[in-house]
Amino acid sequence: MPYAYNGKLLRVDLTAGRWEVETIDEDMVREYLLGSGLAAKIFFEEVDPSLDALDPASPLIFMTGLLTGTIVPTPSRSVVCGRSPLTDIWNEACFGGYWGAELKFAGYDGIIVTGKAEKPIYLWIHDDGMEIRPADELWGLETYETFERVRQATDPKARVSCIGPAGENGVRLAGITFGGRDTRMAGRGGMG
Repeated sequence: MPYAYNGKLLRVDLTAGRWEVETIDEDMVREYLLGSGLAAKIFFEEVDPSLDALDPASPLIFMTGLLTGTIVPTPSRSVVCGRSPLTDIWNEACFGGYWGAELKFAGYDGIIVTGKAEKPIYLWIHDDGMEIRPADELWGLETYETFERVRQATDPKARVSCIGPAGENGVRLAGITFGGRDTRMAGRGGMG
């Protein structure tokens, strides 16, 4: 299954302020096909069912599809999975656009985020790895303004994923916005 996947996930612990790269073996990719299949496996194996959706130990899982970023026509779908803050059960919110392909081009098939940072931060994922950066100046901004500020601080062509004031204030139906030349939303279930 060459070139359909990178075999790597980023696991980010916001509380500890650190991250690590995990490998995904080909058998797991063949069985779950990345996307929401692999996210569901990770979630149901690792998450205590009694956790609240907004508990820092409850993961937010960003996963690309198996063919995302390949030359196959229209495979641009990616997914954000976890426990829904809105319904408090398993949720998957799909989105399109270039964000998932760019994550794959940076070398990763997905991101598992847990924990809670003491201050606002953002993850700068690029070809050389990842950095956790302060985001105090982004807090309270609308998503389009956040896109522009992050691009100014990183790369003018960066694909940005962010929440807006609703998510920052714990609104349980907030979505996650993915932007670049176009904008997409992962709005199902309040994942933002």
